[in-house]
Amino acid sequence: MPIDLNFTLDVITWEAVSALSGLMIAGVGFVISRNLRRHDRHTQRYALLGEYRREVTAFSKEYFEIVADVLAVRDSVEDPAQVRAELERLATRLSGMVDAGRFLFPNDTSGENAFGFEKGDAFAGRRRPALNAILAAYHAVKAMKTEGDYRQEKLAEALAQLRKTGEPLSEPIRENDPVYLLIQSRRCYLNAVVPETQPDEWRRMFSDILAPVPRATK
Repeated sequence: MPIDLNFTLDVITWEAVSALSGLMIAGVGFVISRNLRRHDRHTQRYALLGEYRREVTAFSKEYFEIVADVLAVRDSVEDPAQVRAELERLATRLSGMVDAGRFLFPNDTSGENAFGFEKGDAFAGRRRPALNAILAAYHAVKAMKTEGDYRQEKLAEALAQLRKTGEPLSEPIRENDPVYLLIQSRRCYLNAVVPETQPDEWRRMFSDILAPVPRATK
């Protein structure tokens, strides 16, 4: 039954007051509910972002430690047989990281990259730049422990994977130096991952630490 808002000059009946109050309360309740839903969505977004960033940081730390171990083995171990064995072990770990990384950086299967589904959904599409960088490191390490044509094949493959990241390489490019290619893989990985996982909110919250860096003066 509709409520009669009965106005007589400046006098409003109690029924009208009650109806207006109900409308106001409903309006306030709607605004509060909408704001709470929006807050919940933001909270969930930041929680997911924080969890993803922690996972990526842990994954990246493992990768950087393997690269550091490769350089240490190459520079400090004198027995050639032991060097080859250690490099093979570390190359195997890098290969495993490429597969494990699919959980964090799944292949792109959108648009023109919607191909290769006959290999299974995990392997369909195009590999992400971060994993191309790790794969480049794998080939660089394999090149360190071999000679001849196989070494050249691995060096070429490492450089090809670096090119696929789309990230810049330090000049001059030393395509026959596996150490150079290994270090460039770390550089390309950072360029591919860090910008996308750095929340803009952090720059506003930590305005001093993350403030613009002035040009150095002599």
